[in-house]
Amino acid sequence: MKKIIKNNKLISIVIVNYNGKKWLKKCLDSLFNQTYENFEIIFVDNASVDDSLEFIRNNYNDSRIKIIKSDKNLGFAGGNNLGVGNSLGSYIMLLNNDTWLENKTLEQIFSFYEKNDFHVVAPYIRDYEKKKVVRPYLWKIDLLGHPIRIEKKESSHSFYLGGACIFFKKELYIETLGLDDNFFMYSEEVDWFWRLNLLKCKSCYIDDIYVYHAGGGSSGDGIRYLSFLWRNQNILQMLLKNYRWFNLLWVLPIYFVQNIFEIIFFILILRPKIAHSYVQGWGFNIVNFRKIMHNRKWVQENRMVGDFEIIKMMYIGFAKIHHLINFYKINVLK
Repeated sequence: MKKIIKNNKLISIVIVNYNGKKWLKKCLDSLFNQTYENFEIIFVDNASVDDSLEFIRNNYNDSRIKIIKSDKNLGFAGGNNLGVGNSLGSYIMLLNNDTWLENKTLEQIFSFYEKNDFHVVAPYIRDYEKKKVVRPYLWKIDLLGHPIRIEKKESSHSFYLGGACIFFKKELYIETLGLDDNFFMYSEEVDWFWRLNLLKCKSCYIDDIYVYHAGGGSSGDGIRYLSFLWRNQNILQMLLKNYRWFNLLWVLPIYFVQNIFEIIFFILILRPKIAHSYVQGWGFNIVNFRKIMHNRKWVQENRMVGDFEIIKMMYIGFAKIHHLINFYKINVLK
Protein backbone atom coordinates (compact mmCIF):
# COMPACT_ATOMS: atom_id res chain seq x y z
CA MET A 1 0.00 0.00 0.00
CA LYS A 2 1.39 3.38 -1.05
CA LYS A 3 1.55 6.10 1.57
CA ILE A 4 0.98 9.81 1.12
CA ILE A 5 4.21 11.80 1.12
CA LYS A 6 3.37 15.16 2.67
CA ASN A 7 5.66 17.56 0.83
CA ASN A 8 5.34 20.41 -1.62
CA LYS A 9 5.09 17.96 -4.53
CA LEU A 10 1.90 16.29 -3.30
CA ILE A 11 -1.01 16.48 -5.74
CA SER A 12 -4.55 16.32 -4.38
CA ILE A 13 -6.96 14.90 -6.97
CA VAL A 14 -10.51 15.99 -6.15
CA ILE A 15 -13.31 13.85 -7.60
CA VAL A 16 -16.92 14.88 -7.01
CA ASN A 17 -19.38 12.04 -7.43
CA TYR A 18 -23.14 11.79 -7.64
CA ASN A 19 -24.50 8.35 -8.60
CA GLY A 20 -21.47 7.72 -10.78
CA LYS A 21 -20.67 4.18 -9.66
CA LYS A 22 -20.50 2.82 -13.21
CA TRP A 23 -17.59 5.14 -14.02
CA LEU A 24 -15.51 4.75 -10.88
CA LYS A 25 -13.51 1.59 -11.57
CA LYS A 26 -11.95 2.86 -14.78
CA CYS A 27 -11.34 6.31 -13.31
CA LEU A 28 -9.72 5.12 -10.08
CA ASP A 29 -7.77 2.26 -11.68
CA SER A 30 -6.24 4.75 -14.10
CA LEU A 31 -5.15 6.94 -11.17
CA PHE A 32 -3.61 4.13 -9.14
CA ASN A 33 -1.65 3.08 -12.25
CA GLN A 34 -0.01 6.51 -12.67
CA THR A 35 3.77 6.72 -12.93
CA TYR A 36 3.62 9.77 -10.65
CA GLU A 37 2.65 8.26 -7.31
CA ASN A 38 2.80 11.18 -4.86
CA PHE A 39 -0.88 12.00 -4.87
CA GLU A 40 -3.99 11.69 -2.77
CA ILE A 41 -7.54 11.27 -3.98
CA ILE A 42 -10.23 13.32 -2.25
CA PHE A 43 -13.43 11.52 -3.18
CA VAL A 44 -16.43 13.71 -2.40
CA ASP A 45 -19.75 11.91 -2.59
CA ASN A 46 -22.75 14.19 -3.08
CA ALA A 47 -25.35 12.01 -1.31
CA SER A 48 -25.33 9.24 -3.92
CA VAL A 49 -27.89 6.44 -3.72
CA ASP A 50 -26.23 4.00 -6.13
CA ASP A 51 -23.78 2.34 -3.68
CA SER A 52 -20.83 4.39 -4.94
CA LEU A 53 -19.33 4.59 -1.44
CA GLU A 54 -19.69 0.86 -0.82
CA PHE A 55 -17.94 0.18 -4.11
CA ILE A 56 -15.00 2.39 -3.12
CA ARG A 57 -14.70 0.92 0.37
CA ASN A 58 -14.87 -2.66 -0.87
CA ASN A 59 -12.41 -2.30 -3.73
CA TYR A 60 -9.81 0.35 -2.84
CA ASN A 61 -7.92 -0.26 0.37
CA ASP A 62 -5.32 2.44 -0.18
CA SER A 63 -4.30 5.19 2.23
CA ARG A 64 -4.13 7.64 -0.67
CA ILE A 65 -7.89 7.80 -1.06
CA LYS A 66 -9.91 9.90 1.38
CA ILE A 67 -13.70 9.62 1.29
CA ILE A 68 -15.82 12.63 2.21
CA LYS A 69 -19.55 11.96 2.41
CA SER A 70 -21.91 14.90 2.09
CA ASP A 71 -25.41 14.48 3.48
CA LYS A 72 -26.80 16.56 0.63
CA ASN A 73 -25.92 17.21 -2.98
CA LEU A 74 -23.69 20.30 -2.93
CA GLY A 75 -23.38 20.46 -6.70
CA PHE A 76 -20.14 20.58 -8.67
CA ALA A 77 -18.82 23.81 -7.15
CA GLY A 78 -19.77 23.03 -3.57
CA GLY A 79 -18.44 19.48 -3.83
CA ASN A 80 -15.09 20.62 -5.20
CA ASN A 81 -14.80 23.32 -2.55
CA LEU A 82 -15.39 20.70 0.13
CA GLY A 83 -12.73 18.50 -1.45
CA VAL A 84 -10.13 21.26 -1.76
CA GLY A 85 -10.83 22.27 1.84
CA ASN A 86 -9.93 18.76 2.99
CA SER A 87 -6.85 18.36 0.77
CA LEU A 88 -3.22 18.19 1.88
CA GLY A 89 -1.47 18.82 -1.45
CA SER A 90 0.20 21.97 -2.70
CA TYR A 91 -1.28 21.16 -6.11
CA ILE A 92 -4.89 20.42 -7.01
CA MET A 93 -6.36 18.49 -9.88
CA LEU A 94 -10.12 18.69 -10.29
CA LEU A 95 -11.17 15.53 -12.12
CA ASN A 96 -14.63 14.40 -13.23
CA ASN A 97 -15.79 10.97 -12.15
CA ASP A 98 -16.52 9.90 -15.76
CA THR A 99 -12.92 10.26 -16.94
CA TRP A 100 -9.75 8.19 -17.13
CA LEU A 101 -6.09 9.00 -17.72
CA GLU A 102 -3.24 7.19 -19.42
CA ASN A 103 -0.58 6.10 -16.96
CA LYS A 104 1.92 8.92 -17.62
CA THR A 105 -0.62 11.74 -17.74
CA LEU A 106 -0.24 13.00 -14.16
CA GLU A 107 3.55 13.02 -14.49
CA GLN A 108 3.32 14.86 -17.82
CA ILE A 109 0.91 17.49 -16.52
CA PHE A 110 2.99 18.13 -13.42
CA SER A 111 6.21 18.38 -15.47
CA PHE A 112 4.61 20.84 -17.90
CA TYR A 113 3.23 22.94 -15.06
CA GLU A 114 6.62 23.15 -13.32
CA LYS A 115 8.48 24.12 -16.50
CA ASN A 116 6.05 26.75 -17.81
CA ASP A 117 4.63 30.01 -16.58
CA PHE A 118 0.92 29.22 -16.38
CA HIS A 119 -1.42 29.47 -13.41
CA VAL A 120 -3.85 26.78 -14.60
CA VAL A 121 -3.35 24.03 -17.17
CA ALA A 122 -5.47 21.22 -18.55
CA PRO A 123 -5.18 18.29 -20.96
CA TYR A 124 -7.35 18.31 -24.04
CA ILE A 125 -10.60 16.38 -23.68
CA ARG A 126 -10.97 13.30 -25.85
CA ASP A 127 -13.94 10.96 -26.08
CA TYR A 128 -14.07 8.14 -23.56
CA GLU A 129 -13.50 5.35 -26.08
CA LYS A 130 -10.65 7.13 -27.92
CA LYS A 131 -12.51 6.91 -31.21
CA LYS A 132 -12.46 10.54 -32.33
CA VAL A 133 -9.38 12.47 -33.39
CA VAL A 134 -8.95 15.62 -31.32
CA ARG A 135 -7.73 18.77 -33.03
CA PRO A 136 -6.46 21.65 -30.88
CA TYR A 137 -9.39 23.76 -29.77
CA LEU A 138 -10.28 26.70 -27.55
CA TRP A 139 -13.23 27.42 -25.30
CA LYS A 140 -14.62 30.93 -25.59
CA ILE A 141 -17.73 32.66 -24.35
CA ASP A 142 -19.69 35.29 -26.21
CA LEU A 143 -20.52 38.70 -24.80
CA LEU A 144 -23.59 37.20 -23.10
CA GLY A 145 -21.62 34.46 -21.34
CA HIS A 146 -22.60 31.50 -23.52
CA PRO A 147 -19.75 29.04 -24.26
CA ILE A 148 -18.58 27.88 -27.66
CA ARG A 149 -15.75 25.60 -28.73
CA ILE A 150 -13.72 26.78 -31.72
CA GLU A 151 -10.67 25.58 -33.57
CA LYS A 152 -7.40 26.80 -32.14
CA LYS A 153 -5.44 29.29 -34.20
CA GLU A 154 -1.86 30.33 -33.69
CA SER A 155 -1.35 32.85 -30.85
CA SER A 156 -5.00 32.56 -29.76
CA HIS A 157 -5.99 31.68 -26.20
CA SER A 158 -8.86 29.97 -24.46
CA PHE A 159 -11.13 32.13 -22.32
CA TYR A 160 -11.47 29.15 -19.99
CA LEU A 161 -10.50 25.50 -19.67
CA GLY A 162 -13.12 22.76 -19.48
CA GLY A 163 -13.73 21.53 -15.94
CA ALA A 164 -13.36 17.78 -16.65
CA CYS A 165 -9.69 17.98 -15.64
CA ILE A 166 -7.83 21.11 -14.56
CA PHE A 167 -4.56 21.51 -12.64
CA PHE A 168 -3.36 24.42 -10.48
CA LYS A 169 -1.80 25.37 -7.16
CA LYS A 170 -4.01 25.20 -4.11
CA GLU A 171 -2.97 28.68 -2.97
CA LEU A 172 -4.24 30.14 -6.27
CA TYR A 173 -7.64 28.55 -5.72
CA ILE A 174 -7.89 29.90 -2.20
CA GLU A 175 -6.64 33.40 -3.07
CA THR A 176 -9.09 33.75 -5.99
CA LEU A 177 -12.05 32.26 -4.03
CA GLY A 178 -12.28 29.18 -6.26
CA LEU A 179 -15.59 28.00 -7.67
CA ASP A 180 -18.62 29.98 -6.52
CA ASP A 181 -20.90 27.59 -4.60
CA ASN A 182 -23.86 29.75 -5.58
CA PHE A 183 -23.47 27.90 -8.91
CA PHE A 184 -24.95 24.45 -8.40
CA MET A 185 -23.84 23.11 -11.77
CA TYR A 186 -22.70 24.48 -15.15
CA SER A 187 -20.60 27.59 -15.93
CA GLU A 188 -18.87 27.55 -12.52
CA GLU A 189 -15.47 27.06 -14.17
CA VAL A 190 -16.28 29.81 -16.69
CA ASP A 191 -16.99 32.21 -13.84
CA TRP A 192 -13.73 31.30 -12.09
CA PHE A 193 -11.68 31.74 -15.26
CA TRP A 194 -13.35 35.10 -15.91
CA ARG A 195 -12.10 36.08 -12.46
CA LEU A 196 -8.63 34.69 -13.26
CA ASN A 197 -8.54 36.66 -16.51
CA LEU A 198 -9.44 39.83 -14.60
CA LEU A 199 -6.49 39.07 -12.29
CA LYS A 200 -4.11 38.55 -15.26
CA CYS A 201 -3.67 34.84 -14.56
CA LYS A 202 -2.59 32.72 -17.52
CA SER A 203 -3.97 29.34 -18.50
CA CYS A 204 -3.57 26.89 -21.37
CA TYR A 205 -4.32 23.46 -22.76
CA ILE A 206 -1.34 21.11 -23.03
CA ASP A 207 -0.67 19.76 -26.50
CA ASP A 208 -0.74 15.97 -26.98
CA ILE A 209 -1.97 15.21 -23.45
CA TYR A 210 -5.54 14.00 -23.02
CA VAL A 211 -8.22 13.21 -20.48
CA TYR A 212 -10.78 10.70 -21.72
CA HIS A 213 -14.24 11.95 -20.81
CA ALA A 214 -17.65 10.34 -21.24
CA GLY A 215 -19.72 13.41 -20.34
CA GLY A 216 -22.75 13.44 -18.06
CA GLY A 217 -21.18 11.31 -15.34
CA SER A 218 -23.13 13.01 -12.57
CA SER A 219 -25.50 15.27 -14.47
CA GLY A 220 -26.80 12.96 -17.18
CA ASP A 221 -26.86 13.28 -20.96
CA GLY A 222 -29.06 15.05 -23.44
CA ILE A 223 -31.33 18.09 -23.36
CA ARG A 224 -32.84 18.32 -19.90
CA TYR A 225 -34.89 20.87 -18.02
CA LEU A 226 -32.41 21.07 -15.12
CA SER A 227 -29.51 21.72 -17.49
CA PHE A 228 -31.32 24.76 -18.86
CA LEU A 229 -32.43 25.90 -15.42
CA TRP A 230 -28.94 25.78 -13.92
CA ARG A 231 -27.39 27.50 -16.92
CA ASN A 232 -30.05 30.21 -16.89
CA GLN A 233 -29.41 30.80 -13.20
CA ASN A 234 -25.65 30.83 -13.52
CA ILE A 235 -24.93 32.76 -16.68
CA LEU A 236 -26.93 35.77 -15.52
CA GLN A 237 -25.20 35.91 -12.13
CA MET A 238 -21.85 35.51 -13.89
CA LEU A 239 -22.58 38.60 -15.98
CA LEU A 240 -23.75 40.53 -12.91
CA LYS A 241 -20.56 39.68 -11.01
CA ASN A 242 -17.91 40.30 -13.62
CA TYR A 243 -18.90 43.18 -15.91
CA ARG A 244 -18.51 46.80 -14.90
CA TRP A 245 -21.83 48.55 -14.27
CA PHE A 246 -21.60 50.74 -17.38
CA ASN A 247 -21.21 47.64 -19.57
CA LEU A 248 -24.11 45.89 -17.87
CA LEU A 249 -26.29 48.78 -19.10
CA TRP A 250 -25.99 47.46 -22.67
CA VAL A 251 -25.17 43.78 -22.07
CA LEU A 252 -28.24 42.99 -19.94
CA PRO A 253 -30.86 44.39 -22.39
CA ILE A 254 -29.34 42.25 -25.17
CA TYR A 255 -29.23 39.26 -22.82
CA PHE A 256 -32.92 39.56 -21.92
CA VAL A 257 -33.97 40.10 -25.55
CA GLN A 258 -32.13 36.91 -26.49
CA ASN A 259 -33.78 35.12 -23.56
CA ILE A 260 -37.21 36.18 -24.82
CA PHE A 261 -36.35 34.93 -28.30
CA GLU A 262 -35.32 31.58 -26.81
CA ILE A 263 -38.51 31.37 -24.72
CA ILE A 264 -40.59 31.86 -27.87
CA PHE A 265 -38.48 29.25 -29.69
CA PHE A 266 -39.08 26.60 -27.04
CA ILE A 267 -42.78 27.39 -26.80
CA LEU A 268 -43.10 26.97 -30.57
CA ILE A 269 -41.41 23.58 -30.50
CA LEU A 270 -43.62 22.53 -27.58
CA ARG A 271 -41.02 22.61 -24.81
CA PRO A 272 -42.85 24.88 -22.31
CA LYS A 273 -40.93 23.59 -19.29
CA ILE A 274 -37.62 24.60 -20.82
CA ALA A 275 -39.14 27.98 -21.74
CA HIS A 276 -40.21 28.42 -18.11
CA SER A 277 -36.63 27.74 -16.93
CA TYR A 278 -35.60 31.16 -18.26
CA VAL A 279 -38.12 32.93 -16.04
CA GLN A 280 -36.99 30.77 -13.13
CA GLY A 281 -33.40 31.78 -13.83
CA TRP A 282 -34.36 35.45 -13.54
CA GLY A 283 -36.17 34.72 -10.30
CA PHE A 284 -33.14 32.92 -8.86
CA ASN A 285 -31.00 36.00 -9.44
CA ILE A 286 -33.57 38.27 -7.83
CA VAL A 287 -33.79 36.06 -4.74
CA ASN A 288 -29.99 35.77 -4.49
CA PHE A 289 -29.22 39.35 -5.55
CA ARG A 290 -27.59 40.39 -2.25
CA LYS A 291 -25.26 37.38 -2.27
CA ILE A 292 -24.37 37.97 -5.92
CA MET A 293 -23.58 41.61 -5.17
CA HIS A 294 -21.40 40.56 -2.23
CA ASN A 295 -19.39 38.32 -4.55
CA ARG A 296 -19.35 41.05 -7.19
CA LYS A 297 -17.77 43.46 -4.72
CA TRP A 298 -14.72 41.21 -4.28
CA VAL A 299 -14.32 40.82 -8.04
CA GLN A 300 -14.56 44.53 -8.78
CA GLU A 301 -12.24 45.54 -5.93
CA ASN A 302 -9.52 43.08 -6.95
CA ARG A 303 -9.67 43.15 -10.76
CA MET A 304 -6.51 44.26 -12.55
CA VAL A 305 -7.79 44.84 -16.10
CA GLY A 306 -10.77 46.53 -17.68
CA ASP A 307 -13.66 44.95 -19.54
CA PHE A 308 -12.20 45.83 -22.94
CA GLU A 309 -9.26 43.49 -22.33
CA ILE A 310 -11.67 40.73 -21.34
CA ILE A 311 -13.97 41.32 -24.30
CA LYS A 312 -10.99 40.91 -26.66
CA MET A 313 -10.69 37.34 -25.36
CA MET A 314 -14.34 36.55 -26.08
CA TYR A 315 -16.13 35.16 -29.11
CA ILE A 316 -17.73 37.96 -31.11
CA GLY A 317 -21.09 36.61 -32.16
CA PHE A 318 -24.09 34.82 -30.68
CA ALA A 319 -22.89 31.40 -29.57
CA LYS A 320 -26.36 30.46 -28.26
CA ILE A 321 -27.86 30.80 -31.74
CA HIS A 322 -25.46 28.13 -33.05
CA HIS A 323 -26.51 25.80 -30.25
CA LEU A 324 -30.23 26.42 -30.76
CA ILE A 325 -29.90 25.61 -34.47
CA ASN A 326 -28.10 22.37 -33.63
CA PHE A 327 -30.73 21.60 -30.98
CA TYR A 328 -33.48 22.10 -33.57
CA LYS A 329 -31.76 19.82 -36.11
CA ILE A 330 -31.10 17.04 -33.59
CA ASN A 331 -34.29 17.13 -31.50
CA VAL A 332 -36.95 18.46 -33.87
CA LEU A 333 -35.94 17.53 -37.41
CA LYS A 334 -34.73 14.02 -36.56
